[in-house]
Amino acid sequence: MNSTRTTTIGIALIALVFFSWMIFSQPKRVPPPAKPIVTDSSIPKTDSTGPAIATKPIAPQEMRSALFPSDTSTAASSKFIETPLVSAVISSHGGNIVSWVLKNYKTYQRTSLELVDKTVKSGDVNLIFVATDGRKVSTKDLSFILDDNSQKTLGYHDSLTIRMVAKIDSSASIEKIISIYSDKYAMHIEYHLNGLQNKVGGYRYALSIDNPLPYNEAHTDGESQVARAFSVSKSGSEEVDASKNGEVVHKSFNGDVEYVAARTQYFLAAMIPETPRPVSSEITGNSSAAPDGGRIEHYNMNVSLPIASPGKEVLAVEYYLGPLEYERLTSMTPGLDGVMDFGWRLLVRPISIYILFPFFMWLHGFISNWGLVIIVFSIIIKLATMPFSRSQMQAMRKMQALQPMMNEVREKYKDDQKKQQEETFKMYRTYGVNPAGGCLPMILQMPILFALYAVLRNVIELRQAPFVSWITDLSVPDALFKFGTHVPILGDQLSGLTLLMGITMVVQSAFQTTDPRQKAMAYLMPIFFTFLFNSLPSGVALYYFMFNIFGIAQQVYNKQFLPPLDLEALKTQAQGKKGFMSRMQDMEKNARKQRQDSMAGKKPLPPKKKK
Repeated sequence: MNSTRTTTIGIALIALVFFSWMIFSQPKRVPPPAKPIVTDSSIPKTDSTGPAIATKPIAPQEMRSALFPSDTSTAASSKFIETPLVSAVISSHGGNIVSWVLKNYKTYQRTSLELVDKTVKSGDVNLIFVATDGRKVSTKDLSFILDDNSQKTLGYHDSLTIRMVAKIDSSASIEKIISIYSDKYAMHIEYHLNGLQNKVGGYRYALSIDNPLPYNEAHTDGESQVARAFSVSKSGSEEVDASKNGEVVHKSFNGDVEYVAARTQYFLAAMIPETPRPVSSEITGNSSAAPDGGRIEHYNMNVSLPIASPGKEVLAVEYYLGPLEYERLTSMTPGLDGVMDFGWRLLVRPISIYILFPFFMWLHGFISNWGLVIIVFSIIIKLATMPFSRSQMQAMRKMQALQPMMNEVREKYKDDQKKQQEETFKMYRTYGVNPAGGCLPMILQMPILFALYAVLRNVIELRQAPFVSWITDLSVPDALFKFGTHVPILGDQLSGLTLLMGITMVVQSAFQTTDPRQKAMAYLMPIFFTFLFNSLPSGVALYYFMFNIFGIAQQVYNKQFLPPLDLEALKTQAQGKKGFMSRMQDMEKNARKQRQDSMAGKKPLPPKKKK
């Protein structure tokens, strides 16, 4: 085993761990139901003693309750609200938010970022119940009267309460109250039911989010990899992921739900029930083909609330519709940061949220360019791993010094692989060489690399963060060359930083490789890693490229300024030391002796006790 083989083992381990992480870090897919869903998932279920809900196909006009007529002839009136964070529009039809534009963010095309799907025209929480005539009623089908139609502009630390009333008859009404805050993406929503005692049936209300979050990133496939929905209670978190094209998933969860939420890559819609406490939740998701060849996932969610006083209750929720800003989500009650995927909870996630993310934000307080922040971070990591790198370099130098003697052993015992291995291990023991010593720094870096990948992929502060030249967004691959068509493995583009990273790997291999038989591997591994990193965020490739640059600089220094190793000195240092190879060789000898004794019918002696 020589230095290149050691490096190859390290790279192979990295690749194995990396692919395993990418596979197993994906959430478990919830299987589709055994039977197709024929009823609207947002309809609250009733007990067996309650009114029955028709399950056969019904025309839309027949599904509406005659007790709650819908006025579609009157033109909708709208109310415009401006805050430092959003521009919003509320419509009298349904009493819904029909536009919610985030001022501090843009789409990948640098246009206004809208979080309300215009095809549903229902951007907040709707109330659903069953009328006493057995029909479903949804407030999104009712006409409300706005308190006024004037435009409102909020300054910092201001708030606004909008009141809307849907008159059912002279003595019955549904009042919807939305409170909007200038410094929050969350709003408070209440439904007040007045005089509906003889009109509400069943035993459950449902509060429903029927607004599937629009996609706003360049590649729908990448966004769908992290898009999913959640139902979170004190007992744990359940995820729903429509991960296959054309798939429909539907899942019900019982218990006191803390919140339900759906996310895309960088944005979130979440409903936090307040009063009364919910008894269950439902999530329905579907996945459909996108024009760019990827997929788009959509999720609808509702929570079921018990009916205590039919027709005269107050239902209240907190509704968040905004970016996945970690600090903002952790400040809410309950915290919504659990929807952010920062990697394995036992190892990678703590590094992401307690070390990398706070450190990045601290560095960004001094350095405005996120690319420079990553470069500074790579320097700090290189300095922190310097002791391990030094031992790695020393192990490689020892292997290179032994290379001529190893070639002689191979030539002398070319027809006896067992003897060749024994003599090689003996040589390692004589000169105090640990052939696996060069792998340790590579393995130690893996949790950091995974955490860096998770941070760059999830933290919205790095979204659309430019570096230099063609690198305009460190959270996505940098496309130096676009092919105009899909190329197997590579995709539709070639990352410039990944190409530079591959080149630095070739240079490093040239320093380390002394055996001509290993030359092919020295070029195959950089090619493999170029393919692997081509679809990762350019910030990850930048980190690894800079880390390689510093490694090359260290190798050049060692070659130019460090004297050649003295084999006799190494031999003297190794005498009397019980190194790694010595222990391995002793273990192998003991195992071989036990096998021989067992074959001869002798009972192996117990191990000697240490004094």
